[in-house]
Amino acid sequence: MLISRRQRPPDTPIPTILLGGRPVPLQTSLSILGVEVNSVLTFTDHIRTIARKAAWKLSCVRRVSHLLDSQGITTLYAAQVRSLMEYAPLTWSSCPPSYLSLLDKVQARAQRLIRLKALQDQLLPPLQPLQQRRDVAGLCVVYKTHKQHVPHLAALRQPWARPHGHTTRTAATREHQLIVPFARTETSLRSFLPRYTRMWNRMVQQTQLHSTSSLQTFKSAVNAWIKQP
Repeated sequence: MLISRRQRPPDTPIPTILLGGRPVPLQTSLSILGVEVNSVLTFTDHIRTIARKAAWKLSCVRRVSHLLDSQGITTLYAAQVRSLMEYAPLTWSSCPPSYLSLLDKVQARAQRLIRLKALQDQLLPPLQPLQQRRDVAGLCVVYKTHKQHVPHLAALRQPWARPHGHTTRTAATREHQLIVPFARTETSLRSFLPRYTRMWNRMVQQTQLHSTSSLQTFKSAVNAWIKQP
């Protein structure tokens, strides 16, 4: 597969790759560990695929909903449907929002099904937004990378920002911020490192969550911080 965002084919011909004396055909997408990667790295095909599979699984839940109460449907949705939509989410987080909304529509259908099974006086909390769950997961990875120094995440480590030479409102937290990697396109800005480095810096400026001692405490606090309007 040739990875390129060029609208026109390259001027130089793509060389033929031989394997066992036979040419390997050029592909427009590849499936790697269950994630479909296309030649322009937009992951739109992957999102369409998992949205279709999740909708099919939710229809199966609907068929047995007469046997379950609202809690049973919630549990089944989280185990069988939402888990599919949350497989390797930080890989395809750069996908355009219009495609990510396909996953939100599946969850909205699940929420309606859960409410239909609720008792008349039963108050059900809404399902946690999928984007919020992805953001919490992304910030937890940044925390494990830069605070807990997890070895297998070392490739994601970003350099710390240098302190300002003068006093400003953000100077006190500057040493806990990260340098945001350069990104030229919107797709690149939505990818893991630029997006969650910026979010980490915003969190450091507004809170003291970066000083928490455990991952579980950090996760719970970040979840509450993201919920704030």
